[in-house]
Amino acid sequence: MLTGDMVRVRSNGKHLVPGYLKPDGERHLEKASEVLGIYRQAIDARWKRHQVHEALGELVGEAVDHKISRGLASLLEKRATWDVDPEVDPAALRARMFQAAASEPCLATADRVYEETAADLGLSVPRLRELLFADLKGEQRLFELELPTAGALLHRYNAGLVQACLLKAEAVTIHLRQPSPERARQLFRNVKFHGLMYRVTPEADGYVLHLDGPASLLRLNTRYGMSLVRFFPSLLLQERWELTAEVRWTKRRLRKTLTLSSELGMRSHAKDTGAWVSRTAEWFEDRWARLDTDWKLSREGTPIDLGGHGVVVPDFTFRKGRRVAYMEIVGIWRRAWLASRVKLLKQHGPGNLVLAVSSKLVGSKEKLGTFQGVVVPFKEIVPAKDVLAAVEARARTERGSPSR
Repeated sequence: MLTGDMVRVRSNGKHLVPGYLKPDGERHLEKASEVLGIYRQAIDARWKRHQVHEALGELVGEAVDHKISRGLASLLEKRATWDVDPEVDPAALRARMFQAAASEPCLATADRVYEETAADLGLSVPRLRELLFADLKGEQRLFELELPTAGALLHRYNAGLVQACLLKAEAVTIHLRQPSPERARQLFRNVKFHGLMYRVTPEADGYVLHLDGPASLLRLNTRYGMSLVRFFPSLLLQERWELTAEVRWTKRRLRKTLTLSSELGMRSHAKDTGAWVSRTAEWFEDRWARLDTDWKLSREGTPIDLGGHGVVVPDFTFRKGRRVAYMEIVGIWRRAWLASRVKLLKQHGPGNLVLAVSSKLVGSKEKLGTFQGVVVPFKEIVPAKDVLAAVEARARTERGSPSR
């Protein structure tokens, strides 16, 4: 994602218009190639971070489009592996030398300590001076970076512009047009993986996905905002979609609208892995396996249509013979959102769905409170025994479900 000082977005009335780059435009490809060239030199020579910054500074200079070069470079810098020269531990070296000079601090003592320490370590004094503060950010060396093509870097820049806007969003609405079952499940799994508050409504040619934005929360908005930002590349894997975001822009928090769609041709830099699993889900699965039960656990994630009033995407399916139950793990939430979701499920839900709701990841000042029946509260780890009891109580026999 691009930081605020690098974002090129203008307001056009009530709308936000990102300054997208043309991934096939000659001028922008040349600019991306120049930035990539500097990092290619840095990799070969294992430059320090400050050396990279100096080279980029010479490239950017006083150019009018300096935000573009800085933004492209920032995206590469965040992907790179920077580390301290492993020859010595700078912190331990400083402590040793400061202690040696503490009894009589003066320039003569400092020169003596430098010479004695360098001789003891088999180093030259200039090399010792270089290593003394090698753990400072500017002194870290570039150890590894997988360089993208110039076109791929431009696509990532465009995605970064959108992500910077989404970090200030109040609400996001996504229309999925005729998605394949596999792609729909993939997107919903990513929504779940990132712990976003969502509501899904089926429509004639697909789904409408409503996401709460970080600006709608009173607490955890930075964490939640980064979750929304990390989710966005998975949307770009879908074939046909439109996105509308209500954004609070500038320090005055002016309400603006951001719109974009698959017709822009944006490409995702996320790996098309399909199925991510959250740590909470992994921990629950591990604890479920330790229970003495005949219930079989699986991660199917097939969307359940709530009679046209919404869609729920369970994290787990439980089966025993022809009896079936589902569980959805709820990430960050607001009390009003959770109350409306429970009401929806009571009125239109399948009746055999259990919600596991974190009592810690509350996105408002209010606490979880008491919701009867469908909610299993947890702090960090979903209690497998409590879920088992809820599954036993709520499982239903489904027609056509094979005996397992």
